[in-house]
Amino acid sequence: MLLFVLALSTVVVHFNQNPTLRPAEDLIADLRAGGVTEVVYDRNWPAYGTLTWSHGPLSWSQARFDQPDDVWDPETTRLVPEALERRQEAFMARVRAAADPSVEIVRTEGFRGAVGSPAYARWWEPFAPVAMAAEVLAWLLMLTRPNPRYGTRWAWFWMFLTGGSLVYVLLEPHPLWRGPYEVLPAPARLDGTRGFTIAVAVLFGMAMVNT
Repeated sequence: MLLFVLALSTVVVHFNQNPTLRPAEDLIADLRAGGVTEVVYDRNWPAYGTLTWSHGPLSWSQARFDQPDDVWDPETTRLVPEALERRQEAFMARVRAAADPSVEIVRTEGFRGAVGSPAYARWWEPFAPVAMAAEVLAWLLMLTRPNPRYGTRWAWFWMFLTGGSLVYVLLEPHPLWRGPYEVLPAPARLDGTRGFTIAVAVLFGMAMVNT
């Protein structure tokens, strides 16, 4: 069960953590074309915050940030609530006019105050506490199991920060595809430095994919 939840969590985060950035006008076009199931916008958008929309639980888009000049006072640099409300209502009126009645339109204080990654709520909000509990359990296993085979605790610590919990459960203390009592050759263990290097490389790779 732990492995299943972590695997599902990894898939959900991969698809939903960083929605594709698109012009806000694309939302209107997508609504008219059909297929949009949900629109979620922050109460402070477009001054800041986000506007996202979904074509399905694992297919989200996010409006590029293109802040209007009139929502901030140029002298005091303070937010002008009236201008923000005017901008937001004008755009959302177009959204509602283009949307099918079945499209759910949600206004939030952030992304629903979801536990953990906002990607969980974009897929299915009740999954968030389950995914977080699985992550905590994997961390506890990593911290309490003696002598991990493939990396030191510091190595796993860094890799956990980039989604390594699934890899840990698959590999430690024995790979799941090998018998628990099967004698295995001792692998070259990763130390903290190499674990950190792998974590940085994964983060860099994810950033490149999402640009």
